[in-house]
Amino acid sequence: MSQPGVDPGLARIEGDLASSEFESGVSAGLWRVASLRWPVLVVAITAGDGNKLGMRLVVDRYPGAAPAGQPWDLERDVPLPTSRWPTGGSAPQVFRLDWSVQNANAPYMACDRTGLATHSHWATDHPGRAWHPARTITFYLLEISHELRGATLWQVEAAA
Repeated sequence: MSQPGVDPGLARIEGDLASSEFESGVSAGLWRVASLRWPVLVVAITAGDGNKLGMRLVVDRYPGAAPAGQPWDLERDVPLPTSRWPTGGSAPQVFRLDWSVQNANAPYMACDRTGLATHSHWATDHPGRAWHPARTITFYLLEISHELRGATLWQVEAAA
C-alpha cells in the first residue's frame, strides 16, 4: 500500500533497493548505492579490474520508464569525462564515443531509457536485455555489471 504524498516510483525503488536480489549484488561486491536523491540514484559498479565506475541514473517514472544512466565522477559529483570511461572487454561498445556523447552520455544498451528511445526496435529485437516495467533496478545493474567484467578504469596515479 502506498503512503499518501510519497511518489510511487520512489516507494518502488526503495523497495527494490532493499530486496534480497539487490542486496546479493551488494554482498558480492558488484555494486553499492552512493546516494539516492529522488529522482536520481547514484551507484558504484565494480569493473573487471576491481575499480568502481560511478553511474548516475535518473529513475523518475520508475519502473514504467527505464533508468537513464551516464558515467559519473563519484568524488566530484559531475559527469565522468570521456577520457575516464571504461576500456577493455565490451565496455567500448556500451560507452561509445561515437554515440553516447551525443546522447546524454548514455550507455548503448537496450535496458537504458536513452538507448530505447533512439532504437525503438530494441525492445522487440532484444527482449531478454530490454527494459520493461516488470524489471527492477537490479536487472539494469546486472546488465551494466556484465558489460564491465572485462573492463578497466582510469585511475589517478598515487603521488610518489
